[in-house]
Amino acid sequence: MISRTLRDGISLLYVPLLIASILISCRSVVLEDRTMCPSFLFFDVTDASRFPKYSDVFTTVYAHPEGRLMDEAGTNVGYMDDRLFFFTIRGTSAVKGYGLLGEKGLFRDGSLWTVPIGRDYVPLFRFGYMSEVAEESFTVPVEFTKEHAHVTVQYLGADTFDYAGGRFPFYITVRGNTCGIDGLTGLPVRGPFQVTPEETGIGLFQFTLPRQADHDLVLEMYAREGMYEYKDFQTSYNLYEILRDKGGISWTEKNLPDLYIEIDFQETTVNVGVFPWGEQELEYGL
Repeated sequence: MISRTLRDGISLLYVPLLIASILISCRSVVLEDRTMCPSFLFFDVTDASRFPKYSDVFTTVYAHPEGRLMDEAGTNVGYMDDRLFFFTIRGTSAVKGYGLLGEKGLFRDGSLWTVPIGRDYVPLFRFGYMSEVAEESFTVPVEFTKEHAHVTVQYLGADTFDYAGGRFPFYITVRGNTCGIDGLTGLPVRGPFQVTPEETGIGLFQFTLPRQADHDLVLEMYAREGMYEYKDFQTSYNLYEILRDKGGISWTEKNLPDLYIEIDFQETTVNVGVFPWGEQELEYGL
């Protein structure tokens, strides 16, 4: 099966000629039986300009409605956008599938992509599609959706902690019950999520969350040994409720926003800043 130009080592200059020759050969032999002839599936990435052309994309195609995996491949945004990447389709009248950008670091089980416990989530984008199969070739428009929320937590007033010598005397752990995504359906995958992010500035922490399946999301705060007057101090915040009440986050938005949480530990106040997709610069090493 010819399904991707890069893997099969086919010169990109000969892709149109190759497709044309296959179609001519097919017509001359089996005009009466279209199931023997290939149809070529291309993608029109409608938001390709948002991503660097070299951004890797993992793509799949399934027969619809039976859900049989027909093929999968890695490519990049540029090859998809320039119609230099395609799948060869035979033996089905309809197809469906998905594509993932930024999936490296996730564990795959079929169409389920999850992060191991103890590791941060990844900056993941996804598209899904479904289409009837046209004769010879057809193009499916796809659009990536932002399936992660990059979260920055800033604690205020590090200099007010007398026992810490001007340093921030706490570290945090984030726990939840959503550990990934079903690439085919786009639905969150339930499972334990836990990450203890490094402190990157005084009282500054950053981590990434998947689209949430339920309300089970908490931020726990622990005293660092020898840096706070109560060595066994710990407290927790219901992060789901904070983001819902302070930021209006529902986790069902088409594109998840990035979030800035400011916590004044001494005044026991929390503020949330929301940065919707489209108002952000692409980061995270895409």
